[in-house]
Amino acid sequence: MNQLKKAAPWVLPGILTAVAVVWAVAAIGDTLTAQAHPAFAYSVAVLYDAVWLYALAQETAHRRQGSSARLPKAIGWVFLPLTVAVLAVHGLLAGDVLAAVVGALIPVLAKVTLVMAIDRDQTRISARAQAAIDRTRATTRDRIAVSRAVAAARADETKAAAEILQATREAEAKAVTVTHDAFEKYAEVLEQHPVPELAGELPGLVSDSDLEALLSGGVPEPVPALGTGGGKPDGGQSGTDDGTPPTESAREANNRAVALLAAQLYATDPPPSKRKFRAAMRAEMNAHGLTASWDTIDALYDRERSLTGPGGGER
Repeated sequence: MNQLKKAAPWVLPGILTAVAVVWAVAAIGDTLTAQAHPAFAYSVAVLYDAVWLYALAQETAHRRQGSSARLPKAIGWVFLPLTVAVLAVHGLLAGDVLAAVVGALIPVLAKVTLVMAIDRDQTRISARAQAAIDRTRATTRDRIAVSRAVAAARADETKAAAEILQATREAEAKAVTVTHDAFEKYAEVLEQHPVPELAGELPGLVSDSDLEALLSGGVPEPVPALGTGGGKPDGGQSGTDDGTPPTESAREANNRAVALLAAQLYATDPPPSKRKFRAAMRAEMNAHGLTASWDTIDALYDRERSLTGPGGGER
């Protein structure tokens, strides 16, 4: 019985709204068929009335819960005169004035009875209570927004930390790989150009004192050939007792080889420029596993140029 009492006020508005919707669909579709395909014309009519019904339903729901229905109300009152005009024009085009008047009144009656039913059914509360409800809703929305923002920030922080960790791991792995490749290259160079063999191939070419004299501008003392008498007071063989030269350190062998290489690369006609000399020296040193600083290379170049230049004689 209670359900019947609650539904009774909505019967007449429901019937009038259904008639108005059907009549509007027929009128709009029939009017548009003169300019478009019937399927498209009636589809537009259905969408038009669907928006109107949605606005009415939203207005009813907002009024029931006591919230603002400003936008649904505006849409409903905008669509009402448009529907009235369409139904009136459709009746006049058909040449039936009565149909035009009745068709225009149906949406108006549906809207009026629907508003009366909504006003009767809506929850009646005071303005103070409505303000309290609005504040509670606003606070709840703010809390939800803050919670979502915090969750998004935490997700971004976790993602950034994971990306940083991944980049760190990749950098460490790359560094280990580069170091391993460098050690393998170093071992390969030592295997191809061992230091003792290099020292044995270039015995007595340039000693440390000769290299210092060469860099300081002096003239190195003559170096005895391999197997000849050395600098012993008794005229014996320099080096070991069996006549072999003493084993040099890796640094001494490297310096001897660099000095000899500089003399060989400069002995061209015409002599190379400093830029070409430096490039050739670095290429040959890399090929033979030798090391020397740029200052040393430049000093060797200046020395070779002074010896072959004007007043320096020929080498």
